[in-house]
Formats: sequence, C-alpha cells, structure tokens
Amino acid sequence: MTTRQPRPFTGRQFATILCAMFAVVMAVNFTMATLASRTFSGAVVQNGYVANQDFNAWIERGKRQAQIGWAARAEVKADSLSIVATDRTGAPLTGATVSVHLIHPFRAGETRWIYPVEAEPGTYVAAHSLTRGQWEANIRLEREGEVVMLRQRLFVSQEQAS
Repeated sequence: MTTRQPRPFTGRQFATILCAMFAVVMAVNFTMATLASRTFSGAVVQNGYVANQDFNAWIERGKRQAQIGWAARAEVKADSLSIVATDRTGAPLTGATVSVHLIHPFRAGETRWIYPVEAEPGTYVAAHSLTRGQWEANIRLEREGEVVMLRQRLFVSQEQAS
C-alpha cells in the first residue's frame, strides 16, 4: 500500500484565500452601506442620550395623536406649499394653527419654517422657497389645545423649485 504525499500549500492558494476573504468583507460592507443609505431618514439630534430618555414620552404623544385622529397631507406646487388637514371623520379640519418645519435630509443646516394660513376649509397654503430635492416636512397642527405632529417626505421637482 502506497501512501500519497500531501500536496504542499502554495503561495497561489494563499493568495486565493486572502483575496476571497477580502471579497467577502467588501461585499458585506457595500451591502450594509447601501442598506444604510437607502433607509436613513436624515434625522439628526444634538444629544442621542437625551433623545433616548424622551422616547417613552414620544410614544405616549403618538398614542394621544392616534386618539385625536387628525390627518394632514402636504402638496408642493410651483410657488406654494399646501397642507390639506382632516379630522377623524375625514371632514376638513378648520380653524387650526399650522406650522411646517422643512428639513433637507442631506444638508443638516438647510431648514425652513413655513406658517400656512387657511385658504379654504381644511386647506392651509403658504409660499415656499424650496430647492430641488427631497425634504422632510414636520407638520404641526394645533386647535383648541390639541396638538398633532405629523411627518411626510416631500419631493420637489425642478419645475416646483424656487
């Protein structure tokens, strides 16, 4: 019976294994970076620890808002931003004070406050000076001591941009 001699471990095998390991690491990194960039909302807070402590209060506020049942939808037009607000039954929400904090998710310093006024029942309109791109609209509705805060992602096209 003859025994086979094991083949020697060559430099070529070592290089192949090394390249394969780096390829796996790079594939995982690119996958994670792609997933992160597609799902990042752009929310930036000054102090993550303090924001985390307020989390339970935010949950309670969200439950209260759900009970109130108000809804709002922002629409960007060429020269104006309109907020269409409805109550729990779907009727126009009239007599509310509306403010909109617009944040550009990729330019943390580019924010705007807009204060629409009621143009017709449940529709609040204000002029805007938004640049082309994606914006996060934080809409605040207030009426008779009740406050509801809603968030909507807006896309401003070249035709709608100022």
